[in-house]
Amino acid sequence: MLLVPLAAAALLVAACTSNTHSSARSQPPTARASAAQPGTAQAGAAASNGCARQPPVSPLPVWARSGFSPPDQARPHVMGEAGNIVAILWADRDALHSPSLQDSSNKILWVSRIPLEAPNPLVIRATLADGTRAVRVSVPGGPGPSIINLPAPGCWTFHLNWSGHTDELKLRYVA
Repeated sequence: MLLVPLAAAALLVAACTSNTHSSARSQPPTARASAAQPGTAQAGAAASNGCARQPPVSPLPVWARSGFSPPDQARPHVMGEAGNIVAILWADRDALHSPSLQDSSNKILWVSRIPLEAPNPLVIRATLADGTRAVRVSVPGGPGPSIINLPAPGCWTFHLNWSGHTDELKLRYVA
């Protein structure tokens, strides 16, 4: 009688362990490192490398759900490497374009996990992966809604600074 529950428990552990390892192998190294950082293990924590693939469409971190109905709805988003900010995108595929499209904008909703002390701007220093271009953009009032147009398609690293806090993430702009 004791063997049946033990066998079921062993199968459950094996299945969970197997899924965890195969999931980690399928993620790029940056995604694994980001997922292991403190504070990013909440529901919806996504890889900070939004260039490796399409950003995941999953529930947002609990602290970034204010204003969404239902609050646990899936949205494409990329979490900062330190887990202090999330970039919420508005299209499941190819959300950001360079040049921007006539009928849609490069809207990014920035949500800070750290409470804002004063309405300081969110300063973005974006660098193209090949290092040929860098752009500085300021979002008045700090993290919140923004339109971020960049001069070329490719993988851009966003170095973010707001209210004395910093984080970094990567976003892909398509042609």
